[in-house]
Amino acid sequence: MERIKKIDRLTRKWQAALKLNDWNLGARLVDFKRTDYPQSGDIEVDPKNKKATILFSNNPQKNDEYIVVHELVHLLLWEYDRFCENLVSKNQKDRYFNLLEDTAVKFTDILLRENSRCQKAYMANEN
Repeated sequence: MERIKKIDRLTRKWQAALKLNDWNLGARLVDFKRTDYPQSGDIEVDPKNKKATILFSNNPQKNDEYIVVHELVHLLLWEYDRFCENLVSKNQKDRYFNLLEDTAVKFTDILLRENSRCQKAYMANEN
């Protein structure tokens, strides 16, 4: 239960930072069944009702803040992703999903690095 509280705090923090305040966000701990990839998170999205649930692995490979940011990046890209997915031919789907995932990883890394840099600068100015 303590982990869910921490995840909720992280979700609220990043929801505000990424300007997703009009979304109803939740979190759930799950056991992913994939054996081909060590999955740490996923997101279920209901765009019509602006609801999303971030799924967190009970055995994550990444830390919870990384998972929150990464899945919220997917949410930010959701409509664009769906639009592009419909344009991609069947034999290009794997390549498209790999490119999408690489983009989400890069955005996640940038956001977390910038957040860390800003926090360090803030702490330096406080002293």
